[in-house]
Amino acid sequence: MLGAIPGLLHLMLAITVACVVVDYQMRRIELTISPQMRYAVWFMVWGLLTTAVKSPDVFFERLMDLLPTACVMLALGFGCASPRGLRIFVITLVGCAVLVTCVALKQAYTPLECMISDPVGESLTPDGRACEVRADCWVDAPDPYAEYRCERPGPFATTTIADRVRYRGTLHDPNDLSLMAGMTIPFALTLTRRNRRLAHPSAGLRLAPSPRPYAPAMEPRTFLSWVSATVRMLFVTANLAGIGTMIVFARSRMGLIVYLVIITLCVLQRHGLKGIFVAGFAGTPMVMFGGRSGDEAEGSTDARIELLRDGFDMIQHTMGIGIGVGQFADESPNAQTAHNSYLLAAAETGVVGVCLFALLLYTSLKVSFKIWRGGYNIDTTVLRFAAAVFVSLCGALVGIFFLSWSYKDMLYIVVGASMALYGIAHAQDPRISIRLSKKEIVAVCCAIFTLLGVLNIYLHIRR
Repeated sequence: MLGAIPGLLHLMLAITVACVVVDYQMRRIELTISPQMRYAVWFMVWGLLTTAVKSPDVFFERLMDLLPTACVMLALGFGCASPRGLRIFVITLVGCAVLVTCVALKQAYTPLECMISDPVGESLTPDGRACEVRADCWVDAPDPYAEYRCERPGPFATTTIADRVRYRGTLHDPNDLSLMAGMTIPFALTLTRRNRRLAHPSAGLRLAPSPRPYAPAMEPRTFLSWVSATVRMLFVTANLAGIGTMIVFARSRMGLIVYLVIITLCVLQRHGLKGIFVAGFAGTPMVMFGGRSGDEAEGSTDARIELLRDGFDMIQHTMGIGIGVGQFADESPNAQTAHNSYLLAAAETGVVGVCLFALLLYTSLKVSFKIWRGGYNIDTTVLRFAAAVFVSLCGALVGIFFLSWSYKDMLYIVVGASMALYGIAHAQDPRISIRLSKKEIVAVCCAIFTLLGVLNIYLHIRR
């Protein structure tokens, strides 16, 4: 919505950065350099260097594309490095997910209308005529030379695409919308849990519960607790059902996989192995009704396979140097991006770039996991946010295998939350110091090359 006003997002970003500087000057936050921050900066800088060498004519344009993403990531990493700041961020993120989910669900239940499509096919303008199929739009058409689609309109000038729900801007693709919404599920579950400020159990600092006198069943405090628990349960149920239904209407196979992965990890976190049956019960109807099938699904799969082959051709032709950030669609004969973040990073930023990208993802996972399970003397609320960041990143690692999210703002927003976690945890327990050993760096680089090698073998088998 804000993207419709030119320059407003950049103005808000500048205000956010200014607020971070003010908070630092007033000693409300500390600028702690997290381990994943250096890999994120190095990856973006290396990508720009590759662009300057291979495609110098678009260097400034790519710099302007990456700069807002980097600023948002660093602003979150520094500005949300407090329990209150992190909580505000999580509430904002979950609120955005609720908004786009409601918009998508409203689209799904709106009658079909004829829409005029722009030459690119991204922007659709309803003309007010009802339709059932696309051919109906050419009957008594106001402009017989226009390109028409039969789609569903939604709030904020949104429309479906091929009858798949979506949003606007960076979430104009149904798959992007599905992954973004799925990644917010762990944060929504964290907000609904009761806030008890206790140290980590393994830190040996948990206080013994003090005895409380007997209270009648309908005492106001007990009744309010019951109401609060009921409201939290209803919010969780509505959130999970809403996002799941939206993914079904988006017909996103990747979104379905990520949703089931995240739900399974969340249930395992709370209920152990017994929770797998709950996740399986919740995922069964989505498997039955979600995703695409038939000729449409096969055509999409074949197109993606061709794009993957284009990516490996680019790696081979550039001798592992890369073609430059944002150049994949221009270099590909199919005029599309790779639909695989790992291969996209390798094709555009080369061997060094994909290693830095893999190290960034691995370090973000390690930081959140170590804070969550490391047994440090940290506030329990922060531990829950660490668990949410870890599960969200796990879902992202699965989803970006099917999407071009190497420089996506949503991915770096969660990475920024991981950076903020490190700053909070280090302030609460100075013993925390997370680094990558040489063996880990070598193992991560070997793992990403192995993944790309297996993918290349698969493409050769498919020939």
